[in-house]
Amino acid sequence: MDFWSRLIGGSRSLSSPKPLRASSPTERLTAFKRTCNTLQQIWRSTNLPPDETCLHARNCIDRLNSILTDESRGPAPHPCMAYAASSQIFVTATKLVLTSSDDTLIQSTAIFFNTLIDAEVDGVVDNRIFARALVDLVRRTDTRSEIVEGRLMELLFGVANNIRLQPSILPAWFAPRSDASEGGQESSGKLFAGATRKDDFPLFYLLVDYVHHEGHAGDFARTGLLYLIETASRSKDLERWLIESDLATLMATGLGALYSQLGSLSLGTTDNNVPQIVVLSDHANQDTAVRPYLGGPMESFMSYLLFWQDTIDHCKSAEVNATLLDHFQVLFLEQLLYPSLLESSDVEGGSTAAVLTYLYRILASIDQSDIVHRILHFLLASPSENKPKKKNTHMSVSRRKSLDFLTAFAEEAAKPSPSLFNLRDLALLGLQSANRQTMLATLRLLSVVLQRHHSFARSLIRTLPGQVVKQRTIGALNAELQNLLTMASSLVHNPTVNDSYENYLRDSSFNLESRLCVPDDPDDPSLPLELDQNDSIVQELLRCLENFFTNSVIVNLALTEVLMSIASSHLVSLDNWLLVSPTKYNYPTPAEEPRTMDLEYQIRHAYQEPTWSESDTPTFTSALENLVSQTQRWRENIPDFNILVAARRDILHREEENISPFRSPQVSEPATRSSSQRPQRGINPDSDVRSPRGRTRGVTSPRAAVGSPLRDREPSAFSTGSRESSTSMSQKSSAEELKKRLAMLITVDNLQPGAGSTKKVSTDETKSQPEPEATREEEQQPPPDNQESTVPATTEDEAVEDEEPKQQTATLGHILTNTVILYEFLLELSAIVQVRGSLFEEAGFLDLEPEIGE
Repeated sequence: MDFWSRLIGGSRSLSSPKPLRASSPTERLTAFKRTCNTLQQIWRSTNLPPDETCLHARNCIDRLNSILTDESRGPAPHPCMAYAASSQIFVTATKLVLTSSDDTLIQSTAIFFNTLIDAEVDGVVDNRIFARALVDLVRRTDTRSEIVEGRLMELLFGVANNIRLQPSILPAWFAPRSDASEGGQESSGKLFAGATRKDDFPLFYLLVDYVHHEGHAGDFARTGLLYLIETASRSKDLERWLIESDLATLMATGLGALYSQLGSLSLGTTDNNVPQIVVLSDHANQDTAVRPYLGGPMESFMSYLLFWQDTIDHCKSAEVNATLLDHFQVLFLEQLLYPSLLESSDVEGGSTAAVLTYLYRILASIDQSDIVHRILHFLLASPSENKPKKKNTHMSVSRRKSLDFLTAFAEEAAKPSPSLFNLRDLALLGLQSANRQTMLATLRLLSVVLQRHHSFARSLIRTLPGQVVKQRTIGALNAELQNLLTMASSLVHNPTVNDSYENYLRDSSFNLESRLCVPDDPDDPSLPLELDQNDSIVQELLRCLENFFTNSVIVNLALTEVLMSIASSHLVSLDNWLLVSPTKYNYPTPAEEPRTMDLEYQIRHAYQEPTWSESDTPTFTSALENLVSQTQRWRENIPDFNILVAARRDILHREEENISPFRSPQVSEPATRSSSQRPQRGINPDSDVRSPRGRTRGVTSPRAAVGSPLRDREPSAFSTGSRESSTSMSQKSSAEELKKRLAMLITVDNLQPGAGSTKKVSTDETKSQPEPEATREEEQQPPPDNQESTVPATTEDEAVEDEEPKQQTATLGHILTNTVILYEFLLELSAIVQVRGSLFEEAGFLDLEPEIGE
């Protein structure tokens, strides 16, 4: 003990308080030199126990850190910093750390190194000896502590940041071998995409080793590596080295390794996490009810993929970027991602749902145009480049050599090509699948491509080239809007529909204005193009829409998201699938007025509302009208259908109050929901489903409290003393009765478009349509006991005759929820049509006849 007391310069014991801080620069320098000498003596001593060596070394390094911290607070010069650089005391500190495994000593030493790096003193970061000491400290330290790893990666990050700001210090850390010494390895061709050269740039490989880690260590490693790659644009030697090294190979194979660890979808959930809109449906207990949980492996994969995105964004070297993207395509897309899509042919069992969900998450999370272009251009087997390709006329020898090796590897490990079976084919199988999770994953994938990656929209949804869209008049737009809004208003009685519609208009304006920033396709100036309604995917979307009331509510939310994405696309016209083609409008022409070039005449005609024949009704609009007609038939056979729909919508608006799905809305608290909130739209891979795609959040509840025929009965002649208990029992009985009603099955007709349609072609035609005799007879007959929610039943003979298409059924509660979704969808669709008319100039004061303008 006496030896150590003399060694540290006094008779104080080791447990004594630390000496007072030096007050002047001279005193600080003296104390700093004395502590450095003590640290060197500790290193030279060999007859002391390791624990004591570690303890005293830590005390000395802490003392050095304290002195440097005090000095850094004052003005320059900083003599202690300069002495630390000239004496190379950091080498001694590294040696002491490597002789022990003490995490506390490692952290203290890391702080010491970090202080020297931040000081930017000559002879530190630009010194090869300092570089070697720091590399040894990080590479040879044996620790598994996350805190220590974070400290060490922070050191490497600091160095990388200095290199990015001052590329002149790069030679201290980067020493590539000469061409002669590496020629033998290159000519051997053993490595198809670069050689491992850790001795050339050890700092680089240390960062690569930690890019997969979570927490601060991974963050510092990824950012530091980005800085080094960014520096390649200012150093030809580093650029060449990155191209010829295994950087791209390590990054691509690392991404592939994380992707390979992704397992099947986890679809479990707790009752508290089930969204209210799902609870109020027929599929609350099925695996399609909630967003699948992808687990930790997916988060690790996405984190690394985002690192890829940042790397491409930060790298200013075109050749390094091209090398990275080539390896991304060959090693990840062609050798791993596409085969996984190809092998997931179990569309009924659910393996397709997993890979489509993974791809959905990828495309929803990244926005780097080059990476997205590589993914979708390859998976969709696009016939032409949607993005102009820069001709690399001056490709370097290193870049050409890397590309040749990669090409040879791709040919040797040949895989099936997407030209035979691509992502569009898989999406079509997914839409045709009876597995709801597969269909849901497919719809989500379609939505993210249509919303975020517009240039590939027509590779999934076919259009008719060369069909120039004709502008419609303002009167025609008003007629189309009236048709859509009339359908919506017939579904739900909403006194605040104007506020609701204003919310949708604002949301649609924001959505469509963002499309104006997307450049038009120079190869096709006739945008927007007409939707090809014979396209298989379009047909499957139409079939799914026809089954709207029996679909899972989650499928319906995803379906309407896809349809809204198509309707919002500036690449696709609304004609013939949602709106009547302007060439098919019928305008009344007054016989007494001559056709002149008079401006007043043209304006008057521009505001005229046309009519159209039922055969010209757009396919999807006709399907929507059939759905509305189905609700009209239920309304005729279920006397309180309107009240039940309004009550269901009210419950969806007050979800945060945790109302029980089977609790009677008549006994709930009055709703006080305001209409100030706007509906949310957009792809969020981590969002949960809480309302009809965010629609009901921005809409005012229809009434303060919804009345029910079960509650509005005449009061019984009970005595005053038993009135409270009888009221409670009556409410409980009413709730139970309503619960049973909501669980009863009713028939869904699922009519084909045009069959039994009650479409309002024009005002006169609508008024003159007679009511079907069968409907009037059924309305006169009261529903049987305990069968209020059933539709007219068929006799056994009729059932035998109508055996061809088996009728589908759903509970009344499920139909009520889907009716609310349909209502909100029609309002949102109307808003999109209206905003497109003005923003995209699809409606205006145009000449009705060509000869008028001549």
